[in-house]
Amino acid sequence: MRLLDDVYSFAATGPRTSAGWQKDALAVMNREVGDPRRWITLDWDKEKDGEPARSNPSFPFVPLSDAELTERLSAVTAETSARLLVMMTYEWGPPGTEGETRAASADARTVLDRFGDRISCYSNIAEARTTTPSPDLTTRVAGWNPLTEYDGDFGVVVVSAEEVGVFWSFNPI
Repeated sequence: MRLLDDVYSFAATGPRTSAGWQKDALAVMNREVGDPRRWITLDWDKEKDGEPARSNPSFPFVPLSDAELTERLSAVTAETSARLLVMMTYEWGPPGTEGETRAASADARTVLDRFGDRISCYSNIAEARTTTPSPDLTTRVAGWNPLTEYDGDFGVVVVSAEEVGVFWSFNPI
């Protein structure tokens, strides 16, 4: 909560199935599954009072196929995923102070620790596609392959043997 509660974000986890991590991630984005551990989900666009917040159940995500999701995501390291979670907290840039950086980094590691040691991580940031799974993110995210209806979005899909987590930040310009 402390990490992503004050920014327009989506943070949800669902179970892994034999259908493949892409289908599992899309099920989370489409709000078709709940957190297997019943942990808190952060979702600014979830239904309110039994009424859908939007006509598209995946909003703000655009409806995607497995192939389209795979095409827009690239593998990133767990450390890069942690840095991206921190950047989401600070409006897509680095934290202001060393203390803020330390606290947010610890929170990001706590989120990722939920999934265990053997995880795969994927992101839509352009740097991961064009350079390396561990790009230099010391100043900002320079570009992304959009997964939403907004002009700006980036995030991380974390995959373990039992669960898939989707952590996304939106810039509704």
